[in-house]
Amino acid sequence: MELKDHSPVSRLAFRFLRWICPTHLLEEIEGDLIQKYNRDIQSSDHSKQSGNYKLRRAKRRLLWNVIRFCRPGILLRNKFTMEFTGGIMIQHYLKTSLRVINRNKYYSFINISGLAVGITSSILMLLWVQYEYSYDHFATNHKSIFQAKVNFRYNGVVNTTEDNCVPAYMALRSADNRIRNTCLTSSTYGHSIDYKDKRSGKEVLAVSREFLEMFGIPLIKGTAHSLDDPYSIMLNETTAKELFGDRDPINQLVVYDHVTELKVTGVFKDVPDNSTFWFHALVPIYDYAQKNAWLLKDVDKWDSFYPRIYVEMNSGAEIEEVNARIKDLVKKHFDDGSNPELFLQAMDRWHLHNKFVNGKEAGGKIEYVKLFTWIAGLTLFIACINYMNLATARSERRAKETGIRKSIGSRKSELIQQFFVESFFITIISFVAGIILVRLCLPWFNTLVRAQLSIDFASVEFWFLVNALVIITGLMSGFYPAFYFSSFKPAKVLKGNVLEGRNPGVRKLLVTAQYVISVFLIIGMIVIHEQIQYVKSRELGYSQQNLVCFAFNDQIAKNYAAIKNELLSSGVVEAVTKSNEGIDVDYFTDYVEWDGKQSQEKIQFSRISTDYDFTKTNGIRILEGRDFSPEFKSDSNAVLVNKTAVTIMGMKNPIGQKIKTRDRELRIIGVLSDVVRGSPFDPVAPCYIGMLRDGNNHLTIRLSKTNDLTASLKRVDAVFKKLDPLNVDEPQFVSDRFTHNYKTIDFIGKLADLFAFLGIFLTCLGILGLAAYTAEQRTKELAIRKILGASVGNLLLLLNNYFIRIAVVALLVAAPVSWLALNSYLQNYSYRITISWWVIPFTALGILAFTLIIVSTQVMKAATTNPINSLKSE
Repeated sequence: MELKDHSPVSRLAFRFLRWICPTHLLEEIEGDLIQKYNRDIQSSDHSKQSGNYKLRRAKRRLLWNVIRFCRPGILLRNKFTMEFTGGIMIQHYLKTSLRVINRNKYYSFINISGLAVGITSSILMLLWVQYEYSYDHFATNHKSIFQAKVNFRYNGVVNTTEDNCVPAYMALRSADNRIRNTCLTSSTYGHSIDYKDKRSGKEVLAVSREFLEMFGIPLIKGTAHSLDDPYSIMLNETTAKELFGDRDPINQLVVYDHVTELKVTGVFKDVPDNSTFWFHALVPIYDYAQKNAWLLKDVDKWDSFYPRIYVEMNSGAEIEEVNARIKDLVKKHFDDGSNPELFLQAMDRWHLHNKFVNGKEAGGKIEYVKLFTWIAGLTLFIACINYMNLATARSERRAKETGIRKSIGSRKSELIQQFFVESFFITIISFVAGIILVRLCLPWFNTLVRAQLSIDFASVEFWFLVNALVIITGLMSGFYPAFYFSSFKPAKVLKGNVLEGRNPGVRKLLVTAQYVISVFLIIGMIVIHEQIQYVKSRELGYSQQNLVCFAFNDQIAKNYAAIKNELLSSGVVEAVTKSNEGIDVDYFTDYVEWDGKQSQEKIQFSRISTDYDFTKTNGIRILEGRDFSPEFKSDSNAVLVNKTAVTIMGMKNPIGQKIKTRDRELRIIGVLSDVVRGSPFDPVAPCYIGMLRDGNNHLTIRLSKTNDLTASLKRVDAVFKKLDPLNVDEPQFVSDRFTHNYKTIDFIGKLADLFAFLGIFLTCLGILGLAAYTAEQRTKELAIRKILGASVGNLLLLLNNYFIRIAVVALLVAAPVSWLALNSYLQNYSYRITISWWVIPFTALGILAFTLIIVSTQVMKAATTNPINSLKSE
């Protein structure tokens, strides 16, 4: 029985039916569906309705009937099975696959190289994803460790801080019986360890005695009680080797921060790079507190936030229930409207889920991990599309093979197996090539992602992922060709009537999908680079040129005046100042009140405690008023505020106005330009600067303009050595420290470049293969057209038209989707670009240009061939 209508919808429905229907049932079921379809078209029902309506209704019913047939119950009842063949047939299929590869070397090379590149990118990305998910797993019981964080409401929003108050350290232990233990730590920056004539600046973490046992730090020497002595120190393996060589470091004495003599009581394994907090040495927090009097004073203060608190939970504890119990632990000691709420965050989430919005987890690096996992999958998908397209494009060549196999008794399931074996065989070859490429690319990729990734061939997990990757790739690339070829009818094929091979609908869809992905990757690459450059070109409000910082310590504090005078008289230094923190960071804050403040809510300002010449050293402009000066003794109660602070306070004439903070009343003497501190992606916070004399620990020097910074630094080093030979810390350029803030977005930009290139490369590879085969397939047609007078330009236009139309459709689909997706991505940044109007036209021109170039190079070969030679060949 024949169809009365041969629309694409009806042909697609019956083709799908032939894919999934068992051969022994196909004729009966197909006949029933055709009979019902023809009857629906001729139906006398609704006679007043137009023929077009009847046709559309018949198509809908046909599709619905085919879909209904796909129910598992029907398939199982009809005993649809795919019996797997034995080893002899597998051998036969492998030989056939080798012959296919050998007979079509050019297209096989495109397939294998495309899949190899896709597999390489997937393996590299999986290694990086595994590395990111393994962060902070160095602790043996990392699943039971949490960090206590606090949500504060100020300036109209809820902000989350890792800093905590000392009283909460003990109070948490009795707050809930599911909390087993708590631990207190300090920051690690700006410390040094000296042994005899050896000295080095190190990251040293001051910890309470619970730390070693709680985190299960792997010990080489010592015990979990090695820090019970208040004057002890534990070194990591690298530092111990650096200071003592092959000697036993235990019980040796070192000088900590140039002042305190500590005894080495243990050595622990180096903390791995994939750790959120990193340290070279551990000291008891008791010693740290002795040298920081404010920490001792804050033992009973609930409103002083600085140290970090970590909590160990009993196994199986419900974190939501614990958070509900402890959230008001700090709040009951506050009555200022800031409503601090305590909560715990799991150690496994510190790295990837480090972004908080209004007190709730709102992503973080996990967003990038998910994004590039998807992009790696799409890259592999493009490679699989290349395979499917080239396989089905050669349908006429494989059709006779399929027809003969069917005519001599091959079942549909056996043909499907054959094409799947061929697909897996090519996938395995591509996988071997991919592993070789991964080994070659790993050093470069490690530099890109700033990690030490490697392939552990002994890992069961690695081989599980590899097998999964091979199976997914083999199934994805082989699914369509297997069912496509196995659906050919032998009678039609052997007569040379392969209508199926002429229908490019699915192939057009797959090529369009390739283009869509490439357009998205190109637009994404451009937008990310624009955002990076936009932030990097942001006006900082201060000058980073020749600005150098040194960690402050007791020796610098004692000799500050002498050091400053010596540096200024050296001829290589323009200005010197000290402060509680560098110009490029934003740690310290205070609540500020002022006359005329209308809102009852607490407003938080950044606070910089400093000395004279802070603005001069950092190159900050004074917009109104004056700077601090020794001529004015009252400047001890004076402050400078930035422009944002003036705007928030609504002061038209701020000079002479007073603000209240920390039980002090301070008078505004100057207004400064806004300075970008902390993250360059965030808006400028309100800030006040005062000569508050509370914990200056940062020395900043501006070197004179010179072409030889090395010589200038040597002169500075000589000044320090003259006053204290042991007290020489490594200088840090502010520009280098500030560049660290761009680390993540720079990394994202480079990954975007990589995958955009891979996507474009694979798409070009696919177009190259299809264009070459299309030109080869239409050689005789081109020869006849050329004899009839067609020019080379006419022939180029003829074959380019197919690919250009696909590219245009892909652009129309991908452009708005990319625009919306990237606009959503940019919402993650407070300081962001608006996507430029030229991005989509530029991308469109690029896509069309490389399409024309690739297709034209292939068509030119056929178009310039002598037509007589083309027509006489069989």
